[in-house]
Amino acid sequence: MNKKTFASAILICLLTAGVFYSCKKDNKNEKLDPQVEQFNNDANYYKAESDRADQDINGALGDIPSFGKAEETYSSPMCGVTIDSTLIAQHILYFVFDSITPCFSPSCTRSGKIKVELTSGNLWSDAGSVLTLTYINYKIVRMSDNKSIKFNGVKTLKNLNGNNWIGFYFGTSTLKYRERAFNINVVFDDGSTATWNSARTTEWSYSLTDSKLTFTAVGDTALNGFTTVDSWGVNRYGMDFTTYYNTPIVSNTYCGLWRPNSGELVHHLSVGDFTLTLGVDQQGNASTLLCGYGYKVSWTDSNGNISTVVLSY
Repeated sequence: MNKKTFASAILICLLTAGVFYSCKKDNKNEKLDPQVEQFNNDANYYKAESDRADQDINGALGDIPSFGKAEETYSSPMCGVTIDSTLIAQHILYFVFDSITPCFSPSCTRSGKIKVELTSGNLWSDAGSVLTLTYINYKIVRMSDNKSIKFNGVKTLKNLNGNNWIGFYFGTSTLKYRERAFNINVVFDDGSTATWNSARTTEWSYSLTDSKLTFTAVGDTALNGFTTVDSWGVNRYGMDFTTYYNTPIVSNTYCGLWRPNSGELVHHLSVGDFTLTLGVDQQGNASTLLCGYGYKVSWTDSNGNISTVVLSY
């Protein structure tokens, strides 16, 4: 997401428990703190690339012995990737990214490695199996603006209901995983760093009618006085953060997995709480179109007023 100019000031009315409160006009001199806006961008970038790596690896493993149910190893369907299967007898693979091939939309290149190890279960496709992913200088560079993000650290995925690919294809079953990541070191293109932890449950479904994948994520951990916590850590500005969901995040491949159609999350920072409503139109209302324009950020400004800004994806 590129940094955008702020939306025009709008009126906000609060109606709580049947009691009407007078409307407060946004202070036009109050803007979303640039550091908070950058953190919003960072959080979306981190989550989108983490989820995309999960999707790619999961799709590739179905064709690899000791992980899926295939009888031979096929070439990787992942863009710009070769698979080192030297340690496959130990249920270990290395996904090696070539740093050259443009992939996806928006277009990006990837470099580094991801070590993939089946640490519990006979096959990754079986319910209850656990996959451990180790990021080794895994770097994504967005070609439109040369912005980059690099991961080092370990994440686990637990397969909650098994990979029934036939049922998935016909829309009668879903793929569901529980993610845990602790102390992921994140480096941005300007050299700044952050530490990310995550605890969420994700689910993938497929519609045969329109060939569309739908992705849903919910935070599933209680932490720091909040429930439905999705992530926590220290951002690039040295601020502690906790992010929790009010409603699940939903996106799809028609609009782009990095452009959620719905959901609401809250970033809790030392400078305040910032609520992100996803999949809105340019006025900040829930989009009536197939794809939303962007997301709305709401917070209490320095004068005690409710401020909002609408930003595009």
